[in-house]
Amino acid sequence: MESGGSGGSSSKKGKKVEQQSKKRQKTNTIDYMNYIPEAIVFHILSLLPLGELIIMSLVSQRWKDTVVRYLKIVPSSLNLDECEMPGTILKRDGQCLLRSNFAHSGYSLQQRHCLIRAARKSFIEFVDRCLQLHSDCMINNLRLTFLHEAGGDYEYTRKIDMWVHFAFTKDIKELSLDFSDLTLSKPLAQPFELPHGYFAPKITKTFSLKFCKFRLSTFQVFGSLKGISLVQVEILDGSLAELASKCPVLKDVNLVNCVFPDQFMMSEEDIIVEKLSVIDCKTEEWEACNINLSTPCLLKLHIVGNILMTSHIRNATKLLDVTFCMEEINENYLQGDALGSFFIELGHSRSLTVNNCCIQVLPAGNDLLQGLPTYLNNLNHLCLLVGLEKQEMPGISCLLRSSPNLENLTLLLLGTGREIFQNDAPPFFDLEERIYWDERNSTFSCVQNSLKKVTMDGFSGRNNEMKLIQFLLKKARVLRKMEIISISTAEVMEKIQYLSETLSYFPRASPLASIEFC
Repeated sequence: MESGGSGGSSSKKGKKVEQQSKKRQKTNTIDYMNYIPEAIVFHILSLLPLGELIIMSLVSQRWKDTVVRYLKIVPSSLNLDECEMPGTILKRDGQCLLRSNFAHSGYSLQQRHCLIRAARKSFIEFVDRCLQLHSDCMINNLRLTFLHEAGGDYEYTRKIDMWVHFAFTKDIKELSLDFSDLTLSKPLAQPFELPHGYFAPKITKTFSLKFCKFRLSTFQVFGSLKGISLVQVEILDGSLAELASKCPVLKDVNLVNCVFPDQFMMSEEDIIVEKLSVIDCKTEEWEACNINLSTPCLLKLHIVGNILMTSHIRNATKLLDVTFCMEEINENYLQGDALGSFFIELGHSRSLTVNNCCIQVLPAGNDLLQGLPTYLNNLNHLCLLVGLEKQEMPGISCLLRSSPNLENLTLLLLGTGREIFQNDAPPFFDLEERIYWDERNSTFSCVQNSLKKVTMDGFSGRNNEMKLIQFLLKKARVLRKMEIISISTAEVMEKIQYLSETLSYFPRASPLASIEFC
């Protein structure tokens, strides 16, 4: 009996242990993530960087679906940089080996090729997976940066073509494609040509391209595009007018170091943009660009580099801000007349910035040197990038005399500048710079009646600087403030107190004029 009772007790204990074991197994197989509210899961995902989101999507199909649902709700900003990708094996001590001199990196040529292949494979897999997850999602910002050379790895080129096609056919608000990284290690690298197609991005508002070949005929329409920036881009066809016609709401055009067809910047039709920036661009034929545009809605114009003397900006009646800096000007008296006429076309502007090259050549075609053919009546602010050298003085006088309503004058001092006229200088450059401003007896209307603030940035106490300050203080009857920003060299800082005291004794036409050193 006792033996039987003992056996029954053991049997009950065994069943109990078995039940507890099954219960534990059942508990262990429960996925508690199913019970977490999706809002909390999405919050957790929002804390993860892009690389870890990609890893989460690889855990299971359910996690992939969860990540995709999250991405559809929260638009992403993707920065996919081949050299800056987290954990890339092309980095050593925080530096990308392809962006430095690989010959001094300690790797043999064979090791270099192996590293590049391995890194590129990793980058391709990462980008493929990332874009796949975002295939049906809106993307706020997509930036793709490549280390690629035209005529290089065919398979990689094919992949880039696919990614670019993705970028042009998906819902992306801000798009940037940068192929320029390779130029840092291979200055003679050939630019990548964008794939052919007939693209019509729907919601892209800003579009940036760098170091590639671009065919305008590749695109049908950018219905939402407001801003386009092309840097180191070879534009193979089309014109600015065609670009504007394909972008009905375009406002901002930025062209830097671009090469385009000879007629690209010429049009009889109105170009409806508000901001136009052309910096160091040239045509296929000239080391300069020829501009002839009608821009009735233009608010801001920025031209740096070289333009042909036949250039014109027409109908710019809403223009507010102009920057015009020419880098190379030949000894040619006709350029003064052409430049003066160009400024007259920009006469509606309220702010004008010009550099020393323009200032030196500006009055060269004007024998009287009294001013431009027509006053710049709307000009409120004049900014001059000058060295206050001898050949700049007539040009400065010309602009001051042509701006009767000027209120703010800014002088950005560049140090000693290059003199344009080296050999056959016009007779009006035969002047004594030491006493030039002392001899300006004729009245500058703006200096006498409207000039309220003068800023001199880069002050070092040179005689020409002191003479101009003395002239302005003596003549400016409504001047309120003379702001002087000195250069921070030891030599200047040692004599700044003496210079300040010297300036304080200069006579002032305005009793309200103050001198402030910064």
